[in-house]
Amino acid sequence: MRGDPHVGTIPASWGTSELSSTFSEFHNSESIRAVKVVIEDETLVAKDVVNASGDWREDFDGAITPLLEEKKPCYLLYRLDSRNASGFDFVFIAWSPDFANVKEKMLYASTKATFKQTFGTRYIKEELYATEPKDTTLEAYDRHLVSEAAPPPLTEEEIEKAEIRQAETGANIGVSTKRQVATGVSFPLDADAMAAVNDFKADKKTYVQLRLDLDAEQIKLAKADKSSIDDIAAQVPEDAARYHLFNFKHSHEGDNMESAVFVYSCPGYKCSVKERMMYSTCKGPLIDTLEDEVGIQLAKKLEISEGSEFTQEWLYDTLHPKQVVFKQKFKKPARPGKGGRRLIRDRK
Repeated sequence: MRGDPHVGTIPASWGTSELSSTFSEFHNSESIRAVKVVIEDETLVAKDVVNASGDWREDFDGAITPLLEEKKPCYLLYRLDSRNASGFDFVFIAWSPDFANVKEKMLYASTKATFKQTFGTRYIKEELYATEPKDTTLEAYDRHLVSEAAPPPLTEEEIEKAEIRQAETGANIGVSTKRQVATGVSFPLDADAMAAVNDFKADKKTYVQLRLDLDAEQIKLAKADKSSIDDIAAQVPEDAARYHLFNFKHSHEGDNMESAVFVYSCPGYKCSVKERMMYSTCKGPLIDTLEDEVGIQLAKKLEISEGSEFTQEWLYDTLHPKQVVFKQKFKKPARPGKGGRRLIRDRK
């Protein structure tokens, strides 16, 4: 026990196998603020006890810091002033200094779960892992609480999605050459693009590729022709997003059909976040323009990440998904009568 004025007397039973039962006193004791527990001869032993002198914030640094040893791991239990249904709330600190013996650190790490179970996990409100004294201060504990309350950090993909959602709900991207709508930002089709989509509607073109001109804030024509499905894959850019209109002529169940499809291609992280965001937010308004203003009936609106996905099989299966029919397995009728088979002897 240390010479700190707040250090109290350790009950003898706390250094024995009765540690588990005597913890119940600490659970409801208003006089004890902190306890240091160490492992000696493969036994958990309460080494030091610190009495309370003020509220838990006032006592924190003065109670914890004197209990730390530079090269000796230990467990620290610090009593808060708040209560749960069973007793006081506690902060559990696993002290494992960098310069401690490796075997000792491993022993404390492997025993931590047992110790927490012995003390009672329902009493432990917060848990800290400390390797330096600065990790055990009140300031460090406050930072821990803030960190625990904060949402988890976003991945790059989640950040991008959040930016897109913000833009789709009406972010101010801003000039008069475009109009904002509830589902995104509408760039106007330039003259060439508008002529191409009208030719597509009139069946003069089977394929139209459109691109965004972010500087001019317009949708412009990239190409338009009578490409077949086998030609399109090679025309999908590998490093830029695009919009595609394709008239898929095919037969289904003996009927010749034509299906106009809209495909948004975006090669993932090969194009900038801004480009992906703008293509995503302009997609909805463009589809509205094609359907409502131009009058194109789109059978499907699809998305791909690379040209190799743009195949006849993919389009056909998308337009005409296979119907799964569940058939009940035939069950052989049971033999009449009960019990096992009987051997009938011919008695003469």
